[in-house]
Amino acid sequence: MAMVMLVAEIQAGEPVLGPNVAERLASLGITRVTLLRDVSSTAVVLEGWAFDPARSDVALRAVFPVGGTTLRTFHEVQQVGVSLAQPRRETQRHPISSDPASSL
Repeated sequence: MAMVMLVAEIQAGEPVLGPNVAERLASLGITRVTLLRDVSSTAVVLEGWAFDPARSDVALRAVFPVGGTTLRTFHEVQQVGVSLAQPRRETQRHPISSDPASSL
């Protein structure tokens, strides 16, 4: 799945994510939008199976139409799956005998 993160300083204003913008993003193949924020920046993560990151400039203008401030675009470099699941190793179990003589 293609992913791009658009980052703007707070001065860029609020990102626009209404129905018209959602329709425009969908036409670019974007199926998921995530909004992130800290005290100085706003980030919008755009994802989609049919999304071509080369068209992220169109998405950027849709989400931050005012412009006029520095907007940064982060493109995916690598994606890594992480799991706690480990292969199960069978351990040999020895039956416990109640007869002490059987262990000799």
